[in-house]
Amino acid sequence: MKQIKCEGERKGLTGESLDCGSFSYRLEMDWAKWPDQMRHMTVLNCCWGGGGFLYVVTGNQDVPVVVFDHDGNACKTIAQGMFGKSHSVSYTKNGTLLVADAHKNAHVIREITAEGKEVRVFGTKGVPGDSGYDFDYLETMQKRGENPTETNWNKNAASNARIDSIRRRGLPFCRPCGMIMTPDGEYFAADGYGNCAVHHFDGDGTYIKSWGAPEDFRVVHSICMDRQGRLWVADRENCRVKLFDTEGNLLAVAEGNLSRIGTVFTDDKYLYTAELDGGVTLIDLDTLEVAAQLGAPGDAVLKVHGICVDDGGNIYLATNKANENNLIRLARME
Repeated sequence: MKQIKCEGERKGLTGESLDCGSFSYRLEMDWAKWPDQMRHMTVLNCCWGGGGFLYVVTGNQDVPVVVFDHDGNACKTIAQGMFGKSHSVSYTKNGTLLVADAHKNAHVIREITAEGKEVRVFGTKGVPGDSGYDFDYLETMQKRGENPTETNWNKNAASNARIDSIRRRGLPFCRPCGMIMTPDGEYFAADGYGNCAVHHFDGDGTYIKSWGAPEDFRVVHSICMDRQGRLWVADRENCRVKLFDTEGNLLAVAEGNLSRIGTVFTDDKYLYTAELDGGVTLIDLDTLEVAAQLGAPGDAVLKVHGICVDDGGNIYLATNKANENNLIRLARME
């Protein structure tokens, strides 16, 4: 197993530019042109899809998915009322979208068309997998005189207690975080808020297998597949990314000078990690070495929940903030 050491010196944001080695980006805080009635949405994630449109999930039940064009204009909203909390979105080879519903009572992932029509539902709405997860576990711990685990970055006692309540790997789903479709048409899901599992489904949506345990993951928050068919999985609260083959065999671990990993994304050259507590890290897919670390943990502007990249190498950041800088573009400069 390879250890990918993320140990380079990290610089915070300098004015309107962000640099590391040969990588240089211009910060465009106002790239997204939100309609007045949608300003200050909490943006959780995004992905590029067919026709050059960016699909953005807000977590808002009334406006779960907003569609932008390449110039940052909001064109339309889709899937109104279909999600309790739309947490992530990925585009499939079939031209559909996979949206994970992370609401505490949902426990489903929906595949929808680009127009917002339901294609398939993974999981059973309202029925959680049996992982032992308890949303109100902090109250139980307090009655026992116990304190929840505290990590370097997450100081939220209720959140940490919920993770502590997970006793075993459960079946799909318990507050899932994300799903992808592979080039072969199969599905892999990150089941992390109330579980500790990666799940595999065939092309018909039939469950195949899972892997993971509480000692392996502390919030399986995101998953993506690279061009070599390997799976990158965000182990959020452990501030690391794990690399697997499709059978669940561990190939590499990236850790070090990282904060909590919000989302992982790959293009043809790099893995991009969005760090919830500040920064973006790029890992070369061929060498499995760090190519760049942009921003520094603690950088308020670059606290990133979601990330994707367009064909020009421009990076789009979903900041999980309810303000006008909730969707930022880092424009690649040559």
